[in-house]
Amino acid sequence: MYNSIQDTLIIGKKVIYLPTCHSTNDIAAEIVHAGLFEEGTVVITDSQLKGRGQRGTTWLAAPGENLTFSIILTPHFLPLSDQFLISQTVALAVSSYASQYSDDVKIKWPNDIYMKGKKICGTLIENSVQGMGIASSVIGIGVNINQTVFENQRASSIRQQTGNFFVLTEEFGKLIRFLDAFYLRLKTMSQSKIIRDQYLENLYGYNDAVRFLYKNQVVEGSVTDVLPQGRLCVKLATEEEVLQFDLKEIEWVID
Repeated sequence: MYNSIQDTLIIGKKVIYLPTCHSTNDIAAEIVHAGLFEEGTVVITDSQLKGRGQRGTTWLAAPGENLTFSIILTPHFLPLSDQFLISQTVALAVSSYASQYSDDVKIKWPNDIYMKGKKICGTLIENSVQGMGIASSVIGIGVNINQTVFENQRASSIRQQTGNFFVLTEEFGKLIRFLDAFYLRLKTMSQSKIIRDQYLENLYGYNDAVRFLYKNQVVEGSVTDVLPQGRLCVKLATEEEVLQFDLKEIEWVID
């Protein structure tokens, strides 16, 4: 059972716990559609049957071993052109949380979290647009905490990487506090440049030689920037100019 977090200002003050559900993002979207929510409401489950990832992928998590939840936000203050700041803010919050347990934590664009070269967290952000602004944002987060068996060899958990077992309710509280603090930074809007800069500093491949799969070839390159709209800027060894990519237009090669 997960309880509300009383010492946050926005996120986690209301927590809806479901022992099992098909998708916390879908449940959160239904709550938004019904208008029956307050900003910062969290929908969390022990067992998500049809978790979704970016662009139609699936997120698989062993029941009762990880954190799978969605947050409802209403970032009306954020211009539509700056919506990628939500993704950057969430990625920074989760990476800061994970950095308590390892000094080798990186954000893989756009918002996956890697610990010691293995993926421990995936995020799916679904924004509802109204006019030139964002009416609501449903942020689905899956963090592998205690799981030790994975079908995907690139996946791991904090337990696997540290050797320690964690109490999920305690980790939920810690993570929500990080998310609340970073969201409050975003709400000031004076922190936008700092958030973007900090995101780059923690980004896998930023000013560092890594490998990509581009045009069916493995090519060395480095990330040079991420544009405000979220496009990834990469300098490949085989290309003269810096190229820009949207999601799924270039693939990372991570050993």
